[in-house]
Amino acid sequence: MTSESDTPAEPDTPAEPDTPAEPDTTAEPDILQTGEAGGRIIRGSMWRLIGNVAGLALGIGTAALLLRHLGVAESGRYVTVMSLVSIAATIADLGVTNTAGRELALRPPSQRRELVANILGLRLLLMPPAILLAVCFALVAGYPSRMVIGTAIAGAGSLLVSVAHSFMARMAVELRNAGWAVIDFARQVVTLALVALLVALGAHLLPFFGVLVVTGLVLIALIPAVERNQPYVMPRFDRAEQLRLLRVSVPMAVALVLNELYFRLVIVLMSLVSSPRQTGYYGGSLRAMDSLIELPGLLVGVAMPLLATAGRDDHDRLRYAVRGLNQVAVIGGVAIVLGTARIAAPLMQVIGGHAFGPAGGVLRIQVGALLFIALCQIWGSTLFALGRQRDLILTNALALAAVAVYAGVLVPAFNAQGGAVAGVCGDATLAALIYWRLHRRMGYVLFSPGFALRVAIAAAVAVVPLLISGLPNLVAAVLSGILFLGVGELVGMVPPEVHDALNPRRARRAAGS
Repeated sequence: MTSESDTPAEPDTPAEPDTPAEPDTTAEPDILQTGEAGGRIIRGSMWRLIGNVAGLALGIGTAALLLRHLGVAESGRYVTVMSLVSIAATIADLGVTNTAGRELALRPPSQRRELVANILGLRLLLMPPAILLAVCFALVAGYPSRMVIGTAIAGAGSLLVSVAHSFMARMAVELRNAGWAVIDFARQVVTLALVALLVALGAHLLPFFGVLVVTGLVLIALIPAVERNQPYVMPRFDRAEQLRLLRVSVPMAVALVLNELYFRLVIVLMSLVSSPRQTGYYGGSLRAMDSLIELPGLLVGVAMPLLATAGRDDHDRLRYAVRGLNQVAVIGGVAIVLGTARIAAPLMQVIGGHAFGPAGGVLRIQVGALLFIALCQIWGSTLFALGRQRDLILTNALALAAVAVYAGVLVPAFNAQGGAVAGVCGDATLAALIYWRLHRRMGYVLFSPGFALRVAIAAAVAVVPLLISGLPNLVAAVLSGILFLGVGELVGMVPPEVHDALNPRRARRAAGS
């Protein structure tokens, strides 16, 4: 029996068709419409995960150089400026990035290049005014001149990175994620090399904001190495197409701006009401979290083309995909939380030196948000695939108000650790709100109680080495991870689709039996 809540409502976007009425039968086949899509998404996620894990090591090295060289107060100013630029970039994007992924997935392959050109043109129109607004905010807030100028420099770098991602958009929708992983790893290598050079030269705060400019230029230069089929496009300014994109994307843009404000609100508030040292502790922990926060995004980014087509054509397939993504997110989130429990404080000391020792307690709290962030992104992307952008506006607005209250109460009383607790509570609130709206549209899409029990059993065993005080921290963390995944494998925690995708021969044997 199907309840009313199982039937998706009509999308909030205009009643214009997402795709041309007549399919282009002469174009090359679309991988998203084949049975290979699921396996390629899982393998693509693994490629992206491998690239990100390798990049994580480089990111930790970059953070260590930055924090040790700049010190607590200047590191706080650096993270504050980068957060301000991130907010400005999200505002300027107007939801175009998410809309582009969905629109490219719904277009025939022959029409995607022209759409990318219009997306690029739209970004070139929108980002410069947003960067200017960020600079004006830095001026009005009374930030030091090096932070104001740094906002302009980092904003220019953000524009270049946005251009690079426009060129790479077709790679994601065509499930060519190995090439994307190579480019992303190269970004981390270049960032580390530039930061190391500036540290060796004894640079002060301002030059570090220029790293993003050079990184953006390098990304653009490297794209032909992995995208050899006309890697670059000239920007187009097709008014009708761009207005249509904006009409679809503006509701999503409002939701994303609220989400970005919500995510960065705590450190911006701390920069205004707390001490530079406490802001530095929180910013150092947030900097260490940056690479980890990217992991849920890459999982959803790889799956978004499939979610978009399933949201249009097959809601049963969409439910199946969401439940599988939920399982992967829970396994990854629990594994990271377990591993960080023992190494958070030593990791912050390795990254920033003894001055950042107190940031370890902040990181230990903050990392708990990763599970909620992953679920938020999965469920939010599913609502977007269904055209329910206005649901995302509602949930993010409520969560923004909630995190402001949490931070207003906890930061004055508990400083940086209070900010971390406020962030985790905010993420949990947002996840609950988004699932509430998704459940109304699709019914039950959570993982099964049996899966939750298997995760709980594996986690209970994995906690044991963390409780043995005599074990070195790194050894305890590694043993915990091995036990979690090993016991999880024994009790059937890992979804069989993952095994099949990573071992195609096994899948073919199972299909033939």
